[in-house]
Amino acid sequence: MRMPLFLLLPWLATAAQDTAVVGPNETLRQVAERTVGDAAASEEIKALNGLSSDTVAAGTRLKVPGNDRVLARKALETARTLVGDAGVSPEAEARLKEAEAHFRAGRYSQASEAANAAGKHGVRAPTPQSSAFSVEVGADGGATIVTVSRGPPVRVEAQGVTRPVAVGESVRVEKGSPPPAPATPLVAPRPGLPEDGELLKRRPDKAGRLGPVKLAWEAVPGAERYAVDVASESDGASVFAQDVAAVDVKLPVLPAGRYRWTVRAVGPAGRSEPSTARRFELAPEQLKLEVMKGQWQ
Repeated sequence: MRMPLFLLLPWLATAAQDTAVVGPNETLRQVAERTVGDAAASEEIKALNGLSSDTVAAGTRLKVPGNDRVLARKALETARTLVGDAGVSPEAEARLKEAEAHFRAGRYSQASEAANAAGKHGVRAPTPQSSAFSVEVGADGGATIVTVSRGPPVRVEAQGVTRPVAVGESVRVEKGSPPPAPATPLVAPRPGLPEDGELLKRRPDKAGRLGPVKLAWEAVPGAERYAVDVASESDGASVFAQDVAAVDVKLPVLPAGRYRWTVRAVGPAGRSEPSTARRFELAPEQLKLEVMKGQWQ
């Protein structure tokens, strides 16, 4: 029985890890392209093997870059991105050049280390955001009002007491007194009437609009007024938005349809979160016709 004969060419064989055999008429750039996928790595292959020429005899086994090159290249790309920003330190630029030199010489571990160091020097601390605030002093010097309009909170100190003042907040400090304690945040009002999903039938006016509809909710401690918002369910357009001092409001006449409403508490502590949304439907009231029977029937 004749055994099949397999001819295995040396330059096509699977070489040992991180080595490759040069094929006939194959250049270093072709070896780099075949083994690494990057013809530019030919310079690194020359450095790894101590070669001074691009010409290598066929059948020569060469060291080629392995996975450590992939890691070093990723570290270099990250460092270039960080150091590429304007205003980085000279030390970061120097470490990046060092990393690139190590990479070209095939010293991938040193290249990764230098690239990581360059990246750390290239990361700049974020510039602190400045605050915008106003200070109003009473004519008699009796009180000072601090209002913050932008940026981080401002700290107000008086009589040994420190109080942060947040954006959109005003604090009045009386002369000789510490700043007042922060107000307790307002809770969202609890809707009352109408019930969620309730169908409200109203007699239409001459234009076909329906009403009135009264919205009501529970009072919130610390609230000075309430912001009511009513929107159409069909397109989300606001049909009523108003601040009221009472815990109820009568809506203007509206077209038939479905509506959604919320209410917020408003006071010195700011505005609460919106209440749970309530929905109601407006429909025309059906007219009742009565036929009177005559005496002749």
